[in-house]
Amino acid sequence: MNNWRRFSILALIFLVFNSCVDQISFPLDRGVEKLIVYGQLSNLNEDKFVFLSETTSADREPLFAGQYLVLNDLPRPVTTAQVFVVNSDNQRFSLNQIEPGKYMLPRNVEIREDVPYFVEIFIEGRVYRSEPEQMPQVVGEDELGYTFSRGNFKGAPETAFISIVSDVQLPAVDFPYFLRWDVDEAYYWNLTFFPNPFNKAPPDCYVFGFPDPERITLFNGENAPASGQGGSQIVAERIVDESFLSRHYFNVRQVSTSRGSHDYWRRIRELVNNSGSVFDTPPAPVRGNVYNASNPDEVVLGYFEVVRVSQKRIYTTRADVPFFIPEVCTYDPARPLDKYPRTCLRCSEFPNSTSQTPHWWFDQ
Repeated sequence: MNNWRRFSILALIFLVFNSCVDQISFPLDRGVEKLIVYGQLSNLNEDKFVFLSETTSADREPLFAGQYLVLNDLPRPVTTAQVFVVNSDNQRFSLNQIEPGKYMLPRNVEIREDVPYFVEIFIEGRVYRSEPEQMPQVVGEDELGYTFSRGNFKGAPETAFISIVSDVQLPAVDFPYFLRWDVDEAYYWNLTFFPNPFNKAPPDCYVFGFPDPERITLFNGENAPASGQGGSQIVAERIVDESFLSRHYFNVRQVSTSRGSHDYWRRIRELVNNSGSVFDTPPAPVRGNVYNASNPDEVVLGYFEVVRVSQKRIYTTRADVPFFIPEVCTYDPARPLDKYPRTCLRCSEFPNSTSQTPHWWFDQ
């Protein structure tokens, strides 16, 4: 999945179907290109990823698109890097680039809980490293539910939407901990079934995304209740649309992080809340824990974190939705082919999609 949208700070959150990417966007001073790094190691048995890109400077060379050159200010993936994950026992693991700017550490590499890890990146003679982090000791649990509503949704009146709610069980410990909630979604999309001599159905289509990407839910456990009861909170909301015609999953990850990671995401949240819009210019870029080993004054964006994760999934079906949902892809013999949305014809029209059924799809 290669979805490089406008942003200055790439807030990538690993979730869903081995891992997906979420992005929170800010315009940035385009005078100097800046490296953007995001990666996460966790206790889960899944592939791990490091994402590398660069912001766009004013003198960036144009891109070739079809038969002409174009200019844009989108960050561009870094494809020339060597990426390693290293621990304090000097165990080094190389990551392979599987898509432009997306470097993978296979799931068979065990992430130890007793040692700190950092990322090491080599790009054209420059060396970047993150500050070492060790996996936190504890994480809580979520009991998930949902509610459907109709009302004002982000300024749109009389809108049908769903709220994903968690009854949170916090860690019952007497030392500080820091939590974040990451939510992604996956749904089955019904492609148009055109009549054919063999009565062959269209291929399966599974689409992945993020229902509420600008929501950053954090919890500072320094003054948490001793009972471990965290109460109920909304972790995501999104509009009800045709994606709810079939099974629609929400994957909620409660992420136990370091204090440094928590502070980084708190600053990102403050920028979002204080500016009023993620497209307003922030007062300054938010630096993370990655630095140039030979030039510490260079501004590097993003964060490489080592976390402990507890994840839960919940899904809805069409029968759960109390609203009418139009079927945009239903076959109509009087409807010309060019009148169908392209997403009705090909699953690949969705940026993050596959015809392969996720291994967990029928677990619940």
